[in-house]
Amino acid sequence: MTLSTTHYRDGICTQEVVPLEQISELLKDPLNLLWVDAVTPTPDEIAALEEEFGLHPLAVEDALNAHQRPKVDRYDGFVFMVAYAASVEDERVRQHELGIFVAPNYVITVRHDPPMDVADLRNRLLRASTQLREGRGPFMAYVVLDEIVDGYFSVMARLQDQVEEIEETLVWGDTRRREDLSAAYRVRRDVIYLRRVVAPLREVFNSLVRRDEVLFDHHLDDYFRDLYDHVIRVYEELDTDRDLLAAALEDHLSVVSNRLNGVVLKVSAWAAIIALPTFIASLYGMNFHHIPELSWGFGYGYALILMAATGGLLFAFFKRSGWL
Repeated sequence: MTLSTTHYRDGICTQEVVPLEQISELLKDPLNLLWVDAVTPTPDEIAALEEEFGLHPLAVEDALNAHQRPKVDRYDGFVFMVAYAASVEDERVRQHELGIFVAPNYVITVRHDPPMDVADLRNRLLRASTQLREGRGPFMAYVVLDEIVDGYFSVMARLQDQVEEIEETLVWGDTRRREDLSAAYRVRRDVIYLRRVVAPLREVFNSLVRRDEVLFDHHLDDYFRDLYDHVIRVYEELDTDRDLLAAALEDHLSVVSNRLNGVVLKVSAWAAIIALPTFIASLYGMNFHHIPELSWGFGYGYALILMAATGGLLFAFFKRSGWL
């Protein structure tokens, strides 16, 4: 069974495991608050939750099928949201999809593979009995979302360290190391993928605090407005990291291009230095009888001195021009 139900009464956790068949009876008491956590549930388990809580079939379908876009939908009696948590595992950013059903007296979280870690979330809820008593299900949903957004900052700190390291290695390091370039593209992909799931959350949290569409009690507006501000900050930081990575890659290509130009200049200079003596040697090697100095006793030495002099003059010219 991938379902676990935690019972809170008057904001205090009283029972860690609640049988599924007791849920309907517990929901009749307004002092009760239930948190049902489902990890990659089967269709039968989702159907059982749909029957016990009276969930809308469209919301159930979205919760069962992974890879949904972050969103918030309002139904009769509850609100359904989709959000993505993030973590760093093996130097890679992992995304954890989470579907959340929120009602005054229950919260249902549907975690898809790889599932989000909720150990810290459980401990945090145990310490928030007063807020749970006042805010009930919507406040519990806030705690879940706040835990997700807090995770973004941890991931952002790791990404920023990687971006700074990549800037150093790409611009000032050895340009021949392919693993540095591969790391830059990997980090850029992580930034783009994380930005893709953070961007829609701005509209999600904005919807939760809009005055023209009341989804939760207004006394929770400050909490969700704080989440909105944090998501904006994360989104802006991701934009900055993306720009820094793009600039680092452009600078890297510029450095490689400049070094390649320097190599081409040196090769061209040495080719010219070698070409002129080769021309003189080939000219005197044609063995025609009327070539000047052919019968002269010092002709051989003259040809060597001429080749050395022309090569030396070209070397000095290219050295002064900065080609060598």
